[in-house]
Amino acid sequence: MSQYDKASDLSQMSENAMFEYINETPVVLQNILDNRKEYTKEFVDNFVENKYEKMILIGSGTSYHGSLSTRAFIEKTLQISVDANYPLLYMNFTSVFDRKTIVIGTSQGGESKSTINGLDYSKANGCFTVSLTEQGKESKLAQHSDMALKLNCGEKELAGPKTKGYQATMLNLILLALETGLALGTITNEYYNDVIDRIQKTINNLQNVIDASVEWYKRNQEEFVAGRRMIVVGYENNYGNVLEGRLKIEEAVRYGIEGYELEEFFHGIYHSIDEGVHIIYLAQKGSHRDRIIKLRNFMHDYTPHEFMIGNLGSDNPQDLSIDFVDDEEFCIFEYIIPLQILAFFCSKDLGINANIPKIINFHYLMGSK
Repeated sequence: MSQYDKASDLSQMSENAMFEYINETPVVLQNILDNRKEYTKEFVDNFVENKYEKMILIGSGTSYHGSLSTRAFIEKTLQISVDANYPLLYMNFTSVFDRKTIVIGTSQGGESKSTINGLDYSKANGCFTVSLTEQGKESKLAQHSDMALKLNCGEKELAGPKTKGYQATMLNLILLALETGLALGTITNEYYNDVIDRIQKTINNLQNVIDASVEWYKRNQEEFVAGRRMIVVGYENNYGNVLEGRLKIEEAVRYGIEGYELEEFFHGIYHSIDEGVHIIYLAQKGSHRDRIIKLRNFMHDYTPHEFMIGNLGSDNPQDLSIDFVDDEEFCIFEYIIPLQILAFFCSKDLGINANIPKIINFHYLMGSK
């Protein structure tokens, strides 16, 4: 039985554990950034020696979302094809392999059976396999991979909905690619240093985002607590945050939350919007911002419960309009925080202790961990 399913243990945790982990995120990310050479060396040396030509990222839930959010950066940096998928879909849809393929399986707790099966499937087809977990070489996943790396996300995250582990997953994957790209020569020293500076600038702003997100929630507390159908909409690499934010809120408040890529929302979802629906828009700087603002203005005729997150210059109290760094690639670290904050505070206001699973021993009974 997984220790995560022991309700008696979890009930002894601080009810604010999830919020405490959110506040640890800047420190966790700073540690990963500062120690990036040490944390990535084994991976970089192996990649340089073998010169892989394709990378596949597999994981479920939060791990998949972290892979999806970083896939484009990894592909651009290493100049190889990179896919991100759920383990079962990967096994169902992938049957042609090249021995120059590296597969990275991520599972924060290191116990996901679907990811274990995905790594076993990869090894059976001649791929080099890497596990990325909290425990590193001590995890179950490590026993099924050729290389075992640590997430380095600090103290073990025991709260049910995982938060800091998501950002740690993204930064680890980004830095594995960045350090490897530098060693291979697919990026220049100038580009490398610029990326490090941009990541640092984003990390430096995260506490401001956390504080502002708390105030945003408090301003709209009654409206959030009264809601029973919520939709998150976003675009570009923030689509991973749409999925992750949906999952965090759903895990915490325990009713159905939906998440859609901006263009996908236009394909039929609008038919279901009425005055009871709450919509959260992730509006980072980019070519689609005007389009999502237009959507928000249009949908306001159908629901008054609309909340936009971005560097907007808005004085609407429903909006979280602050000085995001809004980096094109690394805004993923900023825009997930308001959704994590919403998940924690709304569940608490609903009288739910998110540390305690609604269904005790679910993973044990279902055989998923």
